[in-house]
Amino acid sequence: MATKDANQKHYFTPVDDEEKFSMMERACEDKWKVFLWIQGKSDKDVEEFECISFDTENSRLNLKSSGGLLAKIGTSKKAGKEVFMKIGEGKSQYFTYSALTYSKEKKEYFVVLNKDMFKTQQRSNYRLMASRFIKLKFKIDDDHILDGLDVSAGGTSFVINDPEENEKYAKDAEFPDCELHFNGKKFAIPKAKIVAQFPEKDKAGNPTGKMCAGIAFMDLSSRTEEDLFIHINGEARAEEMRKKLAKPKD
Repeated sequence: MATKDANQKHYFTPVDDEEKFSMMERACEDKWKVFLWIQGKSDKDVEEFECISFDTENSRLNLKSSGGLLAKIGTSKKAGKEVFMKIGEGKSQYFTYSALTYSKEKKEYFVVLNKDMFKTQQRSNYRLMASRFIKLKFKIDDDHILDGLDVSAGGTSFVINDPEENEKYAKDAEFPDCELHFNGKKFAIPKAKIVAQFPEKDKAGNPTGKMCAGIAFMDLSSRTEEDLFIHINGEARAEEMRKKLAKPKD
C-alpha cells in the first residue's frame, strides 16, 4: 500500500455549504474574530471585527468592529469595497473574499459569503519539493542567488555549492532583505535566519560532500505570508494532478 503524503492534510481545501454553515454557527456563538484587508495594502490596514449572527438563507454574516476608534467614529474605509477575509480558531483558519457593507440603520457591518471559501490547518507545515515543475531560487544578495530545494510558508533550504561558504551559512546566521523566486513570482523576505546546516545526500542516500542550509523566513508581512501560502497551495495541487495523470491506468 502506498504511503499517504503527510502534507496532504495541510492543503488549503475548499469548504462546502454544510461545513460553512456549521462553522459560522460556531463562530457566532463563540464570537470569533474576523480579519479583513484589501489586497496590496500593508499590515497596518488589517481591521478586526467580531461575528454577531449568520443568516443561512442569504449567507449573510453580520459583524461589528472589535473596538477602538473605528467602533466609536463610525464607518470603516473598507465599507463598499471588496475585502479578503480570515476567520478561524486555533490552527483551523478559513479564507474567502466578499464586499463589506455597512448598514446605517442597524449600525453594523455585514458580508455575504457567496464566494469560494477555503480551509487550512497548520499551513506553515506544508513543504513543496523543487522539481522540473517547481523552480525555486533564494536571493541573499546580488552575488548570491541559490537553488532552492524546497519551500513552505515558513522557509526554504538550499545546497551550499562552495564549501568555503559553509561558515557564511552557519546556524543562527541572519540575512536582511532577501527574496524568494518561486515559479515566476517574487516574494520579499525581510529577514532570513539559518536554522540548520546538514549534509547533502544523493538519491541513494549517500553524502555528496556538500552541505545544505535550512532557512526560516522572519518578519513576513501578513499579506506576503498569505500570498506565499496560496501560491504554494496552487502549485501543490498542480503537482498532485501531475502525479495522478502519470499513474498507469488499470
